[in-house]
Amino acid sequence: MMMSMKAQFDTFLSTSSEISESILNSLRDQICLINQDGIICLTNKEWTRFALSNGATLSNVGIGANYLQHCEKEPAVFQGLQAILAGKANLFNFEYPCHSPSTKRWFLMQATPLQANNQALRGVVIRHVDITKQKLMELQLKEYADKDSLTSLFNRRYFEEQLIKEVTLSRQRGLYLSLLYIDVDNFKEINDGHGHPAGDRVLQELALRISDATRPCDTTARIGGDEFALLLPDTDKMELTLLANRLILDIQQLKIPELIHPIDITVSIGGKSFVSDFSINTMAHWVDKALYLAKDKGKNQVVIL
Repeated sequence: MMMSMKAQFDTFLSTSSEISESILNSLRDQICLINQDGIICLTNKEWTRFALSNGATLSNVGIGANYLQHCEKEPAVFQGLQAILAGKANLFNFEYPCHSPSTKRWFLMQATPLQANNQALRGVVIRHVDITKQKLMELQLKEYADKDSLTSLFNRRYFEEQLIKEVTLSRQRGLYLSLLYIDVDNFKEINDGHGHPAGDRVLQELALRISDATRPCDTTARIGGDEFALLLPDTDKMELTLLANRLILDIQQLKIPELIHPIDITVSIGGKSFVSDFSINTMAHWVDKALYLAKDKGKNQVVIL
């Protein structure tokens, strides 16, 4: 006997539902559906697996939980979902880190309204996409853009950007901000007498010495062929002088074992500490002057104004 039209339709609906659920569960993205009250009414297997593997409980992020309440600690997400539920937005994206003790991870949350046949809003589909590979590539490209390829210090462009930020912060907080220029003495003679590869090794070793002498909060850059710059937040004149004198002594003792003929390496250092109302141009003027005075004194000198 032929199956009745109603039975065929019921079978179709059942099969369609199973196919839809199978498709959702085959996706590696975390997907859930919330209704207009923010209650989770559907999740795929990846949503549940990821939540449980990262210490969450189904009472917080499983079916029946209020996802809006879960998002209240992140105002941007809460407001974005509210905008979709109110019909004021058709898409909300939010990028966030989700690092584990052993792995760095980033995700992109995407939220879109669920509507059928142009009917009223029925809920919001939320999808969390793993964008770790993309993010790591972006960070690597940014590092290449910010770093000097020879010394691995920051380059001039990044240094100037950081200088603007630190000047603003120092003015707001009323803290000292110190700037130091370091210039290699007789660098042309090193290149001419020992070759450019030897000159490159000198710059690399200097970069290591300078980096070892600075703090994580400091910004160290190669801003010219043989010129380095150090930006030191919350550092007064006495602290700056101690650092500069320690650096010049360390550099005097620098030996590069790979070179057949030893090279005597010295630098000239100029710097100044600033506080209260000062401009970037003012800083550059005074530190340039200090460096010029150090070289004028016979090189291998420190001048802190």
